Amino acid sequence: MTFDEIVNAAREATGVPDPDKDSWQEGLQILLRDHARADILTEKGQAILKRRYVNALSTRMRVDDYIRRNPAVLDAPVERPVFILGMVRTGTTMASYLMDSDPATRSLLRWEAYNIAPPAAPGMTRTDERCLAEKATDEQMIKGNPEGVATHFEPADGPSECVHLLAQDFRSMMFTALSTTPVYADWILHCDMSSAFEHRKRALQVLQSTNPGRWVLKMPSDSVFIPWIFRTFPDARVIWTHRDPYAAFASSFSMRGKSRLIFNRHMDPDYMRCKWPLQLSLHLRRPLELARERPNAIYHLYYDDMMADPIGQMKQVYGWLGDAWTAAAESGMKKWLDDNPQGRFGKHSYSLSEWGFTRKELEPYFADYLRVHPVATGREA
Repeated sequence: MTFDEIVNAAREATGVPDPDKDSWQEGLQILLRDHARADILTEKGQAILKRRYVNALSTRMRVDDYIRRNPAVLDAPVERPVFILGMVRTGTTMASYLMDSDPATRSLLRWEAYNIAPPAAPGMTRTDERCLAEKATDEQMIKGNPEGVATHFEPADGPSECVHLLAQDFRSMMFTALSTTPVYADWILHCDMSSAFEHRKRALQVLQSTNPGRWVLKMPSDSVFIPWIFRTFPDARVIWTHRDPYAAFASSFSMRGKSRLIFNRHMDPDYMRCKWPLQLSLHLRRPLELARERPNAIYHLYYDDMMADPIGQMKQVYGWLGDAWTAAAESGMKKWLDDNPQGRFGKHSYSLSEWGFTRKELEPYFADYLRVHPVATGREA
């Protein structure tokens, strides 16, 4: 798997010029060097990752080409977007699905993340043939991998993470979870994310050109990159989800660790133990720092409160946002809750000890956060 192979495959797949800017090259080159050094990918894993890299670059090329041919899409700003962020496994998905159930919400749907251009025809975001094809694939995945679905499942026509849009600039936390990429894992925590966020905004402008609405965007790793949210979207509104970090940590390790076996000969737990605790702690540390500077810019949504009274919590969120709470929003959310009870696809079991961690060992990573948000329960699940 080489840089030239990926670029040439993307060119062949799209038939359009290379992206307008070369910011995507650095991250891809670092990833490929990491893969070569680690030599941990299975033949299947390498094929899957190569396909993902080609798809990411192809999507970027199509977006830039679409904008070259339709420059007016950039005239419409992305106004007052809502960002749902937090440590992984803290309820960001539930919050995003509840808000997506409001007809006034415009979400980034999973199928759209790699099918941005051309955008769906007006009113066709969930009936576009590309969406229907992804839904058919979902049905096969549910049958073939029920355990994976129990851990985390995003339907093709449900709200997805903007991690996929950032991946199209090859500056995405997603890549650190899939395989052993130690240099990339360090680089992504400190690199300039401006180009990735600019591409993200342009992608949203393409999508909203045919299907506008109030953007509600979910991505846990926005926590790590939170300064770029406000640099790119000055009128952004942020919802920060909070949960016992020890439980969230254990759940995250379980989800990520098991998914790594799809790509690698083994999980490489030493890599996970070395890189992920700091990464996950930055999901708390960086928004904590920004909240001190901009205390009115962030709404705090607590996992236990949301699980106990999701509709009541959503009403409070809407009140803080200043958005209208409508009968359609409430009925949509209630229907989603009825259709998606907790454990619908099975129970996800996890523990710290499974990964060789103790609470005491992790205390330094979470101490500052827990002094401000004392959400530790003493449970790991």
